[in-house]
Amino acid sequence: MGEARALREAVIRKALEEAEAIVRRAEEEGRKLVREAEERKRSMVEEERRRALAGLGYEARLAEAKLRARLIVSKAKSELLNSVISRAVDILKSLPLDLRSESLRKLVRESLDNALASLGTVRRLVIYVAEQDIELARDVVAHVSRERGIELELRSARILGGVIVEEPESGVTIDNSFDSRLSRLVSRLKRDVLEEVLP
Repeated sequence: MGEARALREAVIRKALEEAEAIVRRAEEEGRKLVREAEERKRSMVEEERRRALAGLGYEARLAEAKLRARLIVSKAKSELLNSVISRAVDILKSLPLDLRSESLRKLVRESLDNALASLGTVRRLVIYVAEQDIELARDVVAHVSRERGIELELRSARILGGVIVEEPESGVTIDNSFDSRLSRLVSRLKRDVLEEVLP
């Protein structure tokens, strides 16, 4: 029993170390791409400045050069963001079973708390999980159903992981899927990148 626990902890540690290493490499690549883009930006701005000084329309040319430079930096950041998103999806798809199970337990409880806070008393909820998590979720859902005195129906959904809780009568949905959480993060990051391009 002790060896199994030690092995499980070693696997979890190894998975976390690999994920952290991947994120560090992605951050290093991102910083490098941003530095290169900023250098290209400075170079372009300087070149445009020199050209503009020689002719008319200096202000217009400088503004155009600055905009092009911001677009280059934005493109580099966007490419980095897409790379990080792709890697994050790969990591989420390959999470070890014990981490997926722990995540399910946490997200089912959190989602139920949110649903009950929004709806008050309910008799029945539908819990959606990733197809690959159905077996892991059965015990969690059965335990929480008994504990809370709520009928919980388990169904599969086309999501990376996490849970979606729906109250079928009202249609109220609490989406704590990995997909939704990643999408919210990506939206915030894209908005930040766009703000840099359009001051």
